Amino acid sequence: MTEQGETYATFVESELKSEYDRRTSIDARALAVVTSSSAFLALIVSVVALLKGKDHTFGHGAGGAAVVALACFVVAGALGLVANMSREYQVAAVGTLREMTKSHWTDSEIAARNICAGLGVTTIASLRAGTDNKAKIIAWAVYFQLAAVLAVVTAVGWDLLSG
Repeated sequence: MTEQGETYATFVESELKSEYDRRTSIDARALAVVTSSSAFLALIVSVVALLKGKDHTFGHGAGGAAVVALACFVVAGALGLVANMSREYQVAAVGTLREMTKSHWTDSEIAARNICAGLGVTTIASLRAGTDNKAKIIAWAVYFQLAAVLAVVTAVGWDLLSG
């Protein structure tokens, strides 16, 4: 058997695996944003209740900062959910796969390898675009989490200093 194109085909397969792994990692990070936003918000409310009592209400300035924090955590969580949503990716059409097992079954190994690598490249391009988009959404979610943390620190600090 000839080795023509084998190196390229192996590389394309490796890139395809990397993109699937990258997408899985980004999806996990998106869920982590949702989980951490919820957990952090619950933790802050619990700490304030412990320090100030369960019937405590924030003062006007601290209350505004607390509302900003809540809104930022909600936005971060929502962005995490959006980032985790399924995306449409280009993959080999079922018709193409059927043709591979019918009229193309007798193609040379080199031609078959070239066609399969080409289909892999199409999927890689699609996966990269979708995963890059998810990563941008997660970055925004993290920015909102950071803003929320800063707002919580401001609210709690303001409340503790004024009380």
